[in-house]
Amino acid sequence: MAAKDDAKPPQVKKGSNLIKVLLIVIGAVLLVGGSVGATLFLTGALQKKNEEAAPTAASSGAAHGEAGPSAPGAVKPSPPKLYQLIEPAFIVNFEDQGVLRYLQIGLSVMTRDKLVVDAITNNMPQIRNDLILLFANQKVETLSTNEGKEKLRAQAMEKVQAILTKEIGSPGIEAIYFTAFVLQ
Repeated sequence: MAAKDDAKPPQVKKGSNLIKVLLIVIGAVLLVGGSVGATLFLTGALQKKNEEAAPTAASSGAAHGEAGPSAPGAVKPSPPKLYQLIEPAFIVNFEDQGVLRYLQIGLSVMTRDKLVVDAITNNMPQIRNDLILLFANQKVETLSTNEGKEKLRAQAMEKVQAILTKEIGSPGIEAIYFTAFVLQ
């Protein structure tokens, strides 16, 4: 019978099993909580919630002396940017110091008003005409520098805004961008 007593399994302390289970449960809770927190942070849900809960004085209508039916502190979002590609790209030739040169320019205009996009489409022949005349009257020295390109971009925007002001009573576009620029 002595052999049976030696075959008893070793006794495990009950407290150590409880600690292991408790650590596993705490770890699982932290893992789930961290996952949820990371998801909210990465999707921006927490930022949106904080902005709604505590609007700044600068963003509230009351700070600007505005009153209206909207909720206090409501921020009026600006309309989304709309880009209108002016197609096809412009290809003009011009003579520079007795050499025939070519210039290809792709353009896109930016506005926030769908009516302006429609006005650009409706007035495309006039816009293209004025821009072709502008682009064909350039010098290689000017176009080979960034400052010259920026100046040309500003002049192109003025041309388009002048046409839109004449046609719809508003300059309409906020910016004009080169989408292609090849000088040969």
